Amino acid sequence: MVRSRRLAAALGLIAVLALGSGSVAADSGGRGGKIIDTTLAGIPVAGQVLLGVPGGGRPWTLVRGDATLWADGSLDLKVHGLLLGPGGANEGTNPVTTGRAIVVCNGVDKILSETVPFDADGDARVMTRLTLPSPCLAPVIFFASAGGNWFAVSG
Repeated sequence: MVRSRRLAAALGLIAVLALGSGSVAADSGGRGGKIIDTTLAGIPVAGQVLLGVPGGGRPWTLVRGDATLWADGSLDLKVHGLLLGPGGANEGTNPVTTGRAIVVCNGVDKILSETVPFDADGDARVMTRLTLPSPCLAPVIFFASAGGNWFAVSG
């Protein structure tokens, strides 16, 4: 009898928590639930190809980067201090003036954002709404040049 009461109480608590978490996911400005909320890392090896996306020609370092992707395709990506890494001329600078986000879903579907300004301090922000495939499984988010070579990736 005591055991069944404890089980009922535990199941009730789980139901309340599940309802609470559902309402939080629904309260995202109409964007649906988050698919991924992640930090970004700079490219450690020049030219590294991931999921068919070619890497930049040099390593890049990143002070801070993060990205959030919602079910409706809304994307908010920020990089701060994304600069050329050690090992060559112009180390610690950003010679690139525009960038874009690339989202890869299902290991093969590549969706590109419009280009955004990428300033000399290595700062950029992509706020957009992409048309994602359904489903968009195991998304990977890149920050890349306008030409599509990545400098930072979700990780």
